[in-house]
Amino acid sequence: MLIHWIWFATRAGMGDKTKSILLSHFEDPEAIYFAPELEFERFEDLSPAAVESMMDKDLTACEEVLRQCQDKKIHILTFRDAAYPSRLRNIPDPPMVLYYRGTLPPFDELPVIGVVGTRKATPYGLTAAKRMGYQIASCGGTLVSGMASGIDGVSMKGALTAGGTVVGVLGCGADVIYPASNRWLYADTEKYGCILTEFPPGTAPLGRNFPRRNRIISGLSCGVLVVEAPLGSGSLHTARHALEQGRDVFV
Repeated sequence: MLIHWIWFATRAGMGDKTKSILLSHFEDPEAIYFAPELEFERFEDLSPAAVESMMDKDLTACEEVLRQCQDKKIHILTFRDAAYPSRLRNIPDPPMVLYYRGTLPPFDELPVIGVVGTRKATPYGLTAAKRMGYQIASCGGTLVSGMASGIDGVSMKGALTAGGTVVGVLGCGADVIYPASNRWLYADTEKYGCILTEFPPGTAPLGRNFPRRNRIISGLSCGVLVVEAPLGSGSLHTARHALEQGRDVFV
């Protein structure tokens, strides 16, 4: 059941890599939900905190997530759904559940390019990002980015100008517009592509969420373009994810 997917995705004390391993040993999250504690003792990577989280069977919060998704027209995609992007499914730590607004593009049938860069871009960087976004869309590519201000947002606007499909991957809930200045970009992205996130509705844009978001940007993509980014930038984290996932990296 969908509620068990949400329950499984929100279990604390373990990463998505561990969840993927668990899922390969059980039929589905419903089987994991009803499994006795002894079943988890054979998994050496499970910490006591993770096992304790698995023993928490309260579905109240999950029911609230389902209600909010229905009220806010947010769609839910699980790891086992046919529409789940195969490139993302094959990374080491795929998200168990994705939430999205808009129309999910056929990721596996299209060339998908992730475009990332600094929020504090130079005029040259902004011009290059818009041009690259326009050209990617003009050539039939789907552009994926993080919808941040600076390089991300400008590249998405370039792709939209060319009539292309764009996907904004968020580090917050699909109902949270961040930054607030991106409300028009958010609306256009939902109309001509989709807003995508692994975080349930209402999740705030906390700093710890963005490194997790970055692996999704690269995981969806055939290659990642870094337009402009300083050392230590989250954009370089995305580039590292891309290399680890076997993607091309362009600069």
